[in-house]
Amino acid sequence: MQHRPRRSPNPSDSSAPAGRRARIAGRGRKRLRLTAAAAGLALVSGLAATASASPADSAAPASAPPAASRTQQVEYFAPDGHPRHTTVPVATPKRLADAHRAPSAAGLAADGYVTSVIRNGATGKKVDVVFIGDGYTLAQQKDFHADAKAKWAQISKVEPYASNRKLFNVWTVDAVSNQSGVSGDPGKDVVKDTALDSHFWCDGIERLLCVDTGKVESYAGKAPDADLVIVLSNSRKYGGAGYNDITSPVGYDGIATASSDHPDSAQVAVHETGHSLGKLADEYVYDTNGTYTGAEPSAPNITKMSVAEMKAKKAKWYRYLGQNSPDGGKVGAFEGGGYYPRGLYRPTDNSIMRTLGREFNLPGRQAMIDGFHRHTGR
Repeated sequence: MQHRPRRSPNPSDSSAPAGRRARIAGRGRKRLRLTAAAAGLALVSGLAATASASPADSAAPASAPPAASRTQQVEYFAPDGHPRHTTVPVATPKRLADAHRAPSAAGLAADGYVTSVIRNGATGKKVDVVFIGDGYTLAQQKDFHADAKAKWAQISKVEPYASNRKLFNVWTVDAVSNQSGVSGDPGKDVVKDTALDSHFWCDGIERLLCVDTGKVESYAGKAPDADLVIVLSNSRKYGGAGYNDITSPVGYDGIATASSDHPDSAQVAVHETGHSLGKLADEYVYDTNGTYTGAEPSAPNITKMSVAEMKAKKAKWYRYLGQNSPDGGKVGAFEGGGYYPRGLYRPTDNSIMRTLGREFNLPGRQAMIDGFHRHTGR
């Protein structure tokens, strides 16, 4: 099923045809919206630092600092599968902005087209996943649709997605680029004119795949609903990013970017949904952080408490203590998590919230299911 595009409420959006706004009959937006990750979290993470400004805020007051001076936290993934965090500018790099040219009439007419890929129910009762492609020309939009279907098939094979597929609707929104491919692929100096300004070598980090989050917002707003947004960048190169500290007027929890054709990119998206949907903290550490001395974290998969304390207080993952976990071993209290090597504990040794390619641990799976149902109203 296809729908005509809606023009974004963002007045600076030049990516959608003027005066056109699709209306999905009988489908209002969800009244209850979830904000981006809470303190202590990463997509950007269960425990990531707060960005200095909301990149998607198109209605910023006149006193707000210019985009060139604002930054946002992102999570990215090195080839070893371990996530890391950094701060990047909100503004699109000048060399990419200078490459922009006006779209063709045909491209403009097709831009923003919305397609229902999987429909399991009303938007207010399902988790609505929106894929937006970047680096796909007008002639490549069918390729984008195929890539989105393939990526969702990979994501939905992972538990607890696999057992809860009926809770999801999946949509695509066409973003027509003037050139095929992604800036920074294969080399740092490659510049492509694309709809969302996807680029590797973001802030000098090769595998960090950034986008213009304001443009992502304008396209996400064309879908009938958007609880989770995944940007597929037309590339075979390994990379991705998670934007979690975003308060979106559209209402989605976060943005994940991933290469369309790299075999590990689905794992990037799954990890990031651990933050946005499951509100899970990262379970990896930075040795330089020392010992955590703050309050008890709100994330369900890190704690200051010992096994004995969790049992006594019936807190955090006490129900799962001693049980076999799908990521290996038994659930306990393993020191190190939330970026601190000491003072915080995680449920298992090495889940997907620590290293890509792993499974969610038992507490993580339950947190994900709880997150699914926050959007379904169950």
